[in-house]
Amino acid sequence: MKAAAAGPARRRRDVRKDVRIVLRAPNPPEFRGDAAAQGIIKPIERGFAVLDAFLGEAEWLANQDIALRTGLPKATVSRLAQTLTALGYLTYSEQRRKYRLAVAVLTLGFAAMVDTDVVLQARPLMQKLADDNGVFVALAGRDGLDMVFFENCHSASNAATVGLGVGEHMPMASSPVGWALLACLHENERGYLLDHMRPYHKRDDWMAVRQKLTEAEAQIAEKSYCVSTGDWGPDITVVATPLQLADRLPMVLLCAGQSRTLTKARVEQRAGPQLLAMGRQLQKMEAQRAPG
Repeated sequence: MKAAAAGPARRRRDVRKDVRIVLRAPNPPEFRGDAAAQGIIKPIERGFAVLDAFLGEAEWLANQDIALRTGLPKATVSRLAQTLTALGYLTYSEQRRKYRLAVAVLTLGFAAMVDTDVVLQARPLMQKLADDNGVFVALAGRDGLDMVFFENCHSASNAATVGLGVGEHMPMASSPVGWALLACLHENERGYLLDHMRPYHKRDDWMAVRQKLTEAEAQIAEKSYCVSTGDWGPDITVVATPLQLADRLPMVLLCAGQSRTLTKARVEQRAGPQLLAMGRQLQKMEAQRAPG
């Protein structure tokens, strides 16, 4: 496989990203899950209209420019632009007195980096695994030297879940999800990525990363998945397995949860085998979709 460009660094990659267990809020009583029945929410529609205004040739736009492109009142545009700036979707230049798209807009498209049909096929299988084991389940892939989360599911029966969302990044070198991906790559591509990660780490840290990667490779060679406890946090266990579908970039399926929930016995008897079975089912579904 031809090695893809690693892309510019977005952060220091010698710092581990700590992941927290959070309490998942229940759905509000009025939630029905039927978007059509709920109707269009005007403020959201207007917010996306403001973002769409930047899809033309102009990089920087003033409030009056946005108002002309969207047909919205200038006062409404001003409020929406300030809100979108506070959320990280726009950036404001005091000198120009204009706005432009910010980096956070990119996260809206990360789920589309993996084909939509894969996500649609994986989601019900992921939700079942999450519910069966009371854990967080996710599908992730590579973005430069990072791993990015394409989709995730939370257990309906366990309010305590991993605090990671779709589009969120974490350094590949310091994550069990990244080690699972690296373990399945051709040695040339793996070497290319490791060479580009190396400058972001101190010598001792890099030696620890290489040791973790070696351990993950050995686990995957033995049982097709790797297990990590403590790398995402002192009380979080992660189980990750490579997912390779024909004519698609390699991805990773994973489940994670509190160590007292995702015990060694549960991993070996249920979560690990179910994770592998889900991968095989997705490969089978993909093969059935292939033409001819």
